[in-house]
Amino acid sequence: MGLPDGGKMVLIASNFGQKHHPGWYYNLKANPECMVRFNGITQSYMARESTGDEREKYFRLGVSYYVGYEKYELRAAPRHIPVMVLEPKA
Repeated sequence: MGLPDGGKMVLIASNFGQKHHPGWYYNLKANPECMVRFNGITQSYMARESTGDEREKYFRLGVSYYVGYEKYELRAAPRHIPVMVLEPKA
């Protein structure tokens, strides 16, 4: 699920709380340039992994959309669930 934040999109690599990251996470790490179609509009983005306070802010945003992320975080431990931020390319 992509979470909009202004012009950015946020992706939570929970993989349903499994012990490993989802495949798309590794794809974005290796090739951060991507295309996203949202509300009928396709746009180019650059992906990066968030850290620190920004990661916590976006993880909480995810929980506000889907409370199950909290359970996934517990289930995935000790794996740290990455949060990816997609920013529009200029």
